[in-house]
Amino acid sequence: MKPRSSVWWPMPKRFSAEPLRVQVGVLLSGCGHYDGTDVQEAVLCGLALDRLGARVVGLAPRRAQLHTVDHTLGDEMESSSRDIHREAARIFHDRVHPVPGYPLETLQGLVVPGGFGGAKNLMTAFARPGEKREVQADASAVLEHFLSKRKPVGVVGLGEIPLLALMGLPLEDPQIGPDPLAVSVDLEKRIVATPGFKSFSRVSEVAAGIDAMVEALKKMMEES
Repeated sequence: MKPRSSVWWPMPKRFSAEPLRVQVGVLLSGCGHYDGTDVQEAVLCGLALDRLGARVVGLAPRRAQLHTVDHTLGDEMESSSRDIHREAARIFHDRVHPVPGYPLETLQGLVVPGGFGGAKNLMTAFARPGEKREVQADASAVLEHFLSKRKPVGVVGLGEIPLLALMGLPLEDPQIGPDPLAVSVDLEKRIVATPGFKSFSRVSEVAAGIDAMVEALKKMMEES
């Protein structure tokens, strides 16, 4: 039986042949969109960054998450507490690094995927009326590093919650438009945002928005 020959089809603009010269952090808040990071948004961010030739560096706090949700029902579970870092490590094949502890100065940009973990695990006082909501110290240190150094930050959907809270800005309902490629670009603060699953239900639309966000992030990093 003759062996089948391998055929390599050209894939223009699907990946970068350049060496990995840029490192971009991805701040995670667990694993699962009800109680942590939205896995699809996180993977799509990592894929978009890798295609452009960036090295993806996963980051996550090392402490207990707020609670655990049964993703088959959407209901809170009675279970032992889960560690944010340990749960986030399920998402990427490469190591997810605990923060604080990782040298953030080696990163040229940051991406924060969505999921309710942004509000539940990276913030305090979730769903506790009357209590002031603040960004947890470990997440705040990561975000403040990039904001103070004017390094570009990309956010997806609910990933904007801790960033807006840190800057003292109000949360706004997403403006759903017909074009998933339309991203919000703040040149002054050097923040690029795409709504992700907060506005779109089809993964292809979310992926298109994340690709556009990462393209804009790359441009900002090149101009740094």
